[in-house]
Amino acid sequence: MIPSILSRQINQGLQDFLATSFHSTNPHFHGMLQRFLEKEGNFDKGPYVSLQLPFQRGRNQNFFQHVSLGRPPYLHQEMAFSRLSGPTPKPTLVATGTGSGKTECFSL
Repeated sequence: MIPSILSRQINQGLQDFLATSFHSTNPHFHGMLQRFLEKEGNFDKGPYVSLQLPFQRGRNQNFFQHVSLGRPPYLHQEMAFSRLSGPTPKPTLVATGTGSGKTECFSL
């Protein structure tokens, strides 16, 4: 399995699926999806290689006395914990990369 070839095959499969699944009956939109898919960079942007995680470490605040996180929380986790804890939790949206602890923000 060569990642660059596999990535190209997956992208082509997804483009084919979209092109054959969504037909427009409106003449104004005829060909719009195909033109979007054909333009370089509209559909796919990769593959990428990430050598290190860009997530900033937190200040090691202890938010949960009886729960061990197993590692210091990231800064965005601490910010979410601050908003979500206390007597009046605030609505919070956590949008960050894969493996950054979004689930912990929600579940804890």
